[in-house]
Amino acid sequence: MATEIDLSSPQARRRAKTDARLREALAGLAGNPSAEPTVAALARAAGVGRNIIYTHHAGVLDGLRALQSQRAGANETTAREADRTRSALRDAEARSAALATHNASLLKRAVDAEQRAERLERRNAQLVQELDRIRRPIPIRPSAEAHDPSAV
Repeated sequence: MATEIDLSSPQARRRAKTDARLREALAGLAGNPSAEPTVAALARAAGVGRNIIYTHHAGVLDGLRALQSQRAGANETTAREADRTRSALRDAEARSAALATHNASLLKRAVDAEQRAERLERRNAQLVQELDRIRRPIPIRPSAEAHDPSAV
């Protein structure tokens, strides 16, 4: 019955309409995560002054404060998650740098081993040629026919 009496006066109807607009604007702020949930933003969205919210609409103000604390908790959670992500990224970058260094050292070792193998193959070829030259039969005496001075 008290609500019927309240709605009978023009001031009560105006206050009820303002309350409805404020609650609609509050729902709009709650639905838009990029909007900042402040009294000024709520007043702009509802088309009323901030003073009206503070003086006559404590329920809407409580709803706004609840939204602010909810967003603050979400922001803290997001900040903690961002910190964890940054930390994981730094760890991954450090591991990547360590792996790159290790990879470079392995590549240098492989290149050095290939160069050493090439040098050893060339040396082996030289030694094989020298062995072949040493193993060739060498005449102890030169051929008598080719160099016989008395045959002339």
